[in-house]
Amino acid sequence: MRKWTLPLLPLIVLAGCTSVSKDECLQANWHGIGYKHGADGTEYRDGIDALSQCSEYGVSADIAEYKVGYDQGLAVYCEPENGFTLGMQGASYNGVCNSTAFRKAWQEGNDRYQVQQRLIYIDDRIDDIDRRLKDIRAELNSNQLDNSQQKALYRERKDLENERKDLRKERALLPLLNKLPSVEISTEW
Repeated sequence: MRKWTLPLLPLIVLAGCTSVSKDECLQANWHGIGYKHGADGTEYRDGIDALSQCSEYGVSADIAEYKVGYDQGLAVYCEPENGFTLGMQGASYNGVCNSTAFRKAWQEGNDRYQVQQRLIYIDDRIDDIDRRLKDIRAELNSNQLDNSQQKALYRERKDLENERKDLRKERALLPLLNKLPSVEISTEW
């Protein structure tokens, strides 16, 4: 595995800033900045906008050199493996890749991410329900409730128990979704 951290560090700083100093513009490696922007999945026009700040210092960026670097970096970004990784991280799809393979890989990763997020939500909700059911039991055992309060707590307990049952069923089925291929449905009207 190649280590790009040190050589690209000045580019990361430069690309991440909203303003560029005159010295940075004079010393800029347009190809390297383009590569960095492409490899990060930055939209081309956003990268050009960042470079336009150099004109404030009388420096014009070499757009052709930037574009060569950008295209090379974008080719790395648009690899399907990267799309899958981005999807698994929950990163949004920004549309910079004209690759069906990248889009499908991103969708597959994003589908898995959504399943994981749903599992986390279900576990948290079940924990909340369990805590509330414990509180309800304590309230019902307190013998300090009138008839209507007891009925309301029994009704709430039943609703929460049903919700917990449904969530447990869903949680048991969700891992199966990670094993299914993604399905894309398109309709024409």
